[in-house]
Amino acid sequence: MAHRDEPNQNPSDPHDFERRLNAKLEARRAKEAASNPSGWGQGVRYGTEFAGGVLVGAGLGYLTDQFFNWSPWGLLVGVLMGFAAGTLNVVRAAQSMNQSDDASS
Repeated sequence: MAHRDEPNQNPSDPHDFERRLNAKLEARRAKEAASNPSGWGQGVRYGTEFAGGVLVGAGLGYLTDQFFNWSPWGLLVGVLMGFAAGTLNVVRAAQSMNQSDDASS
């Protein structure tokens, strides 16, 4: 009786079974390695998400200071709001990574 994936193979041949098993395991490992970012990659993503929020908040606060002449209150409020936005971005990024890990398991 022939195997569905490889019609001309003898399913009782142990060497053929090992070869097919190893090929499938390697394909699975390659897929998992491609879908799971390294710890370094996750850290860089979290850092840029946070820094981006703080920098945008500080920039908007600075522009508010310059436009309305509210120095230093615009910058202080902008940095605080940027800190909150950066923290929220990191939480969202972590949740999306956890959901993608759960889906791939």
